[in-house]
Amino acid sequence: MKFFKLIIATFFVCLLFGCANKYETPRTVESSSQGLSKEQVKNAILAVNKNRDTRYGIWKLDLIDSNNIRASLLNLKYEATMNINFSSEGYKIQYKSVSPNLVNKKGEVHRNYNRWVNDLDYRIRQNIFKVQ
Repeated sequence: MKFFKLIIATFFVCLLFGCANKYETPRTVESSSQGLSKEQVKNAILAVNKNRDTRYGIWKLDLIDSNNIRASLLNLKYEATMNINFSSEGYKIQYKSVSPNLVNKKGEVHRNYNRWVNDLDYRIRQNIFKVQ
């Protein structure tokens, strides 16, 4: 019985330490868009602006040049910026910057950044699906 309690206690301690890390390396997301033109991919990405409000904040997307879009998530407490490189084959969401309160001393970003990137990717994929 003592051994069983020790194993359960060890499990919960490990679980607590695992949940304590709030910082991660920023992730790059790549998605393909087969059968679409470059213009359709661009429009699908920029269409995220039409329904900008999320529970995290407001998305703002700006066309930088013919192959790149800058996406910013704006909130009262923070800002996160990503570069989206796109072509007829797909798009790639890459880390650009975050506000200082989302970075630790090691240069890692808060784990919510990767959640926001996943949300942006999901919204873009929804728009691409509507076009296909």
